[in-house]
Amino acid sequence: MRSREEEWNVLLEEFKPPQPPDSLATEEMRELISAASENPTLRSLYPAVSMWSLTFSEADLLQDVEDALPAISAADGEYRVLAWPHTKDICLFLTSDPAEAVEFTAEWIANRESSG
Repeated sequence: MRSREEEWNVLLEEFKPPQPPDSLATEEMRELISAASENPTLRSLYPAVSMWSLTFSEADLLQDVEDALPAISAADGEYRVLAWPHTKDICLFLTSDPAEAVEFTAEWIANRESSG
């Protein structure tokens, strides 16, 4: 099992350019991962990419996830912050700027932690 920091480094490496034209590593996801990795709140969480979304966990093992944290979806030039459970596709925030999506998500998590 990789540490949180190791997992961030793996994602940054896997999504760095150049990518082949048929790659699942889209430019939107690369920009999102890059922006999220620079945010201290999100960088402190365990990241994962699933179904065109960047997810976060306070758990150290993905099978222990119980946090109910939002995810950020990156597709078609849009970044959607999705509420938990992500399968319901409830959009909390929509933007064309990955940095704005990252900031919104980090603030949401920080507010959740300070009120909890």
